[in-house]
Amino acid sequence: MPIQPHPFTFKCSACGWKKTVAPKSDCLGPGDWFGRCPQCGSEAITMKPATRVEQLLIGVWPRR
Repeated sequence: MPIQPHPFTFKCSACGWKKTVAPKSDCLGPGDWFGRCPQCGSEAITMKPATRVEQLLIGVWPRR
């Protein structure tokens, strides 16, 4: 049974690009995961759990 992961935010340390994603299932597809920055190509990507504000901005009701 698929389990929906919590939303998370990717951020590039090199150029400041940032994207919050909320995958619909535990099977991640294109646009759900980033190994390189799509803007500058840097591999200096960090990932953290999305804040409540970031979740609201992408249209996902914040989980507890």
